[in-house]
Amino acid sequence: MGGWFLDIFIEYLVRVVVGVIKTRGKDAWPVVKATVAESYCPAAGFGCPVAEVYYEYVVDGKLYTGIHQKAFIFLSSGEHYVRQLAPGADLSVRLNPGNPAASIALERDQTLVYTVDTHTM
Repeated sequence: MGGWFLDIFIEYLVRVVVGVIKTRGKDAWPVVKATVAESYCPAAGFGCPVAEVYYEYVVDGKLYTGIHQKAFIFLSSGEHYVRQLAPGADLSVRLNPGNPAASIALERDQTLVYTVDTHTM
C-alpha cells in the first residue's frame, strides 16, 4: 500500500514541476475572462487524480477554448476544486499576445480583475 501512495506522490510532484515549467514567461501575457464550460475530476485508475477544467473565451468575436489541468494527491481535493469551477463560472486566463488561441489558466490569476479589452487584440 505504501508503494502505491509513493507512486501517486511522485506522479503528483512530476505534474507540479511540469506545470511550473509551462507557466514560465506567461506572466507578461494579458489576462482575459473565460467561462468554464465543463469541469470534472475522474478517479485515477493509476497515479494521481487530475482535475480538468474546459473553458471558453471570445477575442474579436471569435470563440476559443482551452483546458486547465491540476493534479491532486487525493480525489476528494480534486472534486472540491472542480465544484468551485462549475460550468458557467468565471476563470481568468492569460493569452499569448501573438496567438489568442494559446491560453493558460494560472492559479495566481484567479483573484485578478480582468485587464484586457479583447476587442483590441
